[in-house]
Amino acid sequence: MALLPQHRKRRHGQSLVEFAIVFPVFMLVIGGIVQFGIIFWGQNTLNQIVRDAGRYAVTERDCSVASQNDVLAKIDSVSSTSSFAGTITGKTVVMPTTTAPDPVSDPCPATTNAKQVWLRITVQAHVPVFFPALPGNGDISSTAVFRMEPVTAP
Repeated sequence: MALLPQHRKRRHGQSLVEFAIVFPVFMLVIGGIVQFGIIFWGQNTLNQIVRDAGRYAVTERDCSVASQNDVLAKIDSVSSTSSFAGTITGKTVVMPTTTAPDPVSDPCPATTNAKQVWLRITVQAHVPVFFPALPGNGDISSTAVFRMEPVTAP
């Protein structure tokens, strides 16, 4: 059996100590990357939910409360079929906001392309957070503004 040189015996536990120092830092970095990915994925999916609901909302025939409730139901429908990992905590549909100060001159729904009626959809959500020290605690939101199409006679 060959004997190890004298300088090798003194460094017997060095790699274990280095591993014990580096491993927690490495795991924090990996965990931060995973957490950033979850928040990024959640924000991207939430943006898509709002866009899909907005595309549906601009086809509504009027700006009644029933139409707004229909759009809110569409938000639920789209979010339930998407890959969204969080939970929706709030949603609002504001229709119409007109570019003219007089809502009579730009009625909802618009009758021509010269009349502009805008709607705003805002959705708030919460995504899972594994590091509670992060700012915002996983609360994200998305807002989009869409121009309603004019209604033409059938």
